[in-house]
Parts: sequence; C-alpha cells; structure tokens
Amino acid sequence: MDVQQQNKKKVQKLSLFALTWPIFIEIMLHMIMGNADTLMLSQYSDDAVAAVGVANQIFMFVIVMFGFIATGTSVLVAQHLGAKQRKEAGQVTVVSIGANLVIGLLLSIVLIFSVHLY
Repeated sequence: MDVQQQNKKKVQKLSLFALTWPIFIEIMLHMIMGNADTLMLSQYSDDAVAAVGVANQIFMFVIVMFGFIATGTSVLVAQHLGAKQRKEAGQVTVVSIGANLVIGLLLSIVLIFSVHLY
C-alpha cells in the first residue's frame, strides 16, 4: 500500500449532524441558562423576572454579534487554508481578533453607561 492510499484511508467523511451537534448543544445551554434564571426568580418577584428577561435579551444579542464574526472568520480561514494561502489566513485571523476586541470594548462601554442611566 503506498502513501497516497494510506492518506485516503485516514480521511473521514463526516455527516452534517456530526459537524453541527456541538453548536446545537452550545446554543441550547445558553437558552436553558436564561430559562433557569427566569424559573428560579419567578418564585421571588415579577420585577426580578422582568430584569432577568431584559438581561437575557442583551446577553443573546452580544452572543449573536460575536457569532457573526466567528462564522465569517471560519469561512474565510477555511477558504485560504484550502487554497494553501497560510499568510492570508493568518491576516484574516488577526483582523477578526481585532474586530472582536473593538466590538467587545464598544459593547462594554455602551452597556456600562446604559446601566448607570437607571
């Protein structure tokens, strides 16, 4: 058996489910966390439930913002690596980290100042 045949045996074809189940579990856990907070606080007061509901919406918005950047980055990096363009893949990664940093700082500033308004 030559090297090329051995390499073909090492490559596995993964189903769509095998690739996406970790993402599904992550999203499910985020949703369950918000629901668990709401259920626990429903025994305490309606105002607490309303506050947690609003906080969960903001939390999910932040997760979606970073998810957009992560998804776009993974697509671009995969394309560059597939085309054997390692330098460009590295540049995309650096830009993505910088964009996440800037967006994270901006969202933090907005959230900090909006909390102090109330």
